[in-house]
Amino acid sequence: MKILCLIPLLLLSYSSFAQYSIKVKREDNRFLFFQLGQKSDTIVKNKSDLFLIKLPDSLKTNIKIFLSNGQFIKTDNDSIYQLKPIAGMKYSHSRSDSVFNTLLEGHCNPSKTVSIEFINTKTQKPFLKNNFIVK
Repeated sequence: MKILCLIPLLLLSYSSFAQYSIKVKREDNRFLFFQLGQKSDTIVKNKSDLFLIKLPDSLKTNIKIFLSNGQFIKTDNDSIYQLKPIAGMKYSHSRSDSVFNTLLEGHCNPSKTVSIEFINTKTQKPFLKNNFIVK
């Protein structure tokens, strides 16, 4: 009889040692924007005009990029864009699914300064601004 009472206790203690594995898929939530090659605030064609823009999937549809006196041109790489200075023109860029959209927003004061602004479309507030001088 004592042995029968011990069996449920042994099974209960054995089952408490069971191991479970949980797999969690992590999304890379980093937003990256930086200049490739020679880093400076001056844009020189084919030297410092390439930028890496990496947006997490959760933010791709919520971010719009506005440029004054310049435009981003898509390259062969999905995350690398070439900054093309265009004096007097304003452009915006956005991503929907895998399509990189470019819109001509109008004109601005022609200048040797390219202004880049990242805006969160949900809050309509800019979260990153930067200016570059075209040489």
